[in-house]
Amino acid sequence: MNKVLAISILGMGLTGAVLIISVALLFESPIGNLLKIVTTASAVAFVIFAVSALVFRRRLDEKE
Repeated sequence: MNKVLAISILGMGLTGAVLIISVALLFESPIGNLLKIVTTASAVAFVIFAVSALVFRRRLDEKE
């Protein structure tokens, strides 16, 4: 369970980094639709990783 929590936290970090880079590129977008798709996918993945990290942390707290 600790490994799954660590992976979800790492996923949050990676998708957060992609979001930071892609949001900055939205203002001067050389490729419009593809960048919007990448930004949306990164935001959805970030939310999924954040929710899973919260769920796994609560399960670990209840287990102890």
